[in-house]
Amino acid sequence: MRKNILKKVLLVVMLIMASYNLAACGNKPDDNGSMKSEDGRKYGGLIEAKMGETAHTVFFDLTVDSAKKCSTYQFQDGLYVADEGKSYLEITVTVTNTYDKDLPMSISDFTLDFSDNASKDVIAGYGNSELGKEEFMDNIYTLKQGESITKTILFIADDRAEYLLCYKEFYEDKFEGDSYEITVVPEVLEPAVTTEAVPEEDSNNTEVATEEIQETQETQETQETQEVQDGDQQSGEEAVENEDTGIEEE
Repeated sequence: MRKNILKKVLLVVMLIMASYNLAACGNKPDDNGSMKSEDGRKYGGLIEAKMGETAHTVFFDLTVDSAKKCSTYQFQDGLYVADEGKSYLEITVTVTNTYDKDLPMSISDFTLDFSDNASKDVIAGYGNSELGKEEFMDNIYTLKQGESITKTILFIADDRAEYLLCYKEFYEDKFEGDSYEITVVPEVLEPAVTTEAVPEEDSNNTEVATEEIQETQETQETQETQEVQDGDQQSGEEAVENEDTGIEEE
């Protein structure tokens, strides 16, 4: 009797261990490092892409269409120069809702990073609310099912040749899915006004420098006009003298 009970206990233990091993074998990470939860959702993986490539998240497709950086930027209240070692970076993305319902979204869904970033601070972007431009992403918006938008995000970050646009999947029940990183290589634009033209006491705002440049250009144009008028007047006086003397010039 005891032997039969022992056999049954051993059989139950073996079945439990076998089912555990099968579950463990079926939950091996894939090529992106993603694991599967009990309900089938993936998590823990890192999916990488480049500019122009489309990253397929659980909720939407994401493509970085273009990027450009510059040391100066035109804000609503004037032209600003970035701090030393910093750049203004514009990234234009296309987001297409592939989920089975409308998506509540935020500009903070997308953050910036770079390979040698020692800071743990999140680099968030600026959109339409701060810049007042319709082509920039709204801070909070709803992406309807099947809808596709193309919007720009402005970042202020250390000056680098490459950046990473980052996104992480978050579900309504706070389950964290996979992470995504898209390599961004921005086009470098020439600054509209160089830092040498900015007075030391006004290094962040270049409106004064811009006005000085405009005044200089206007002064030069006035001087050139006056020189032309003086030249015409002198030529007229020489012509009158020649008529009085009766001398003809060849």
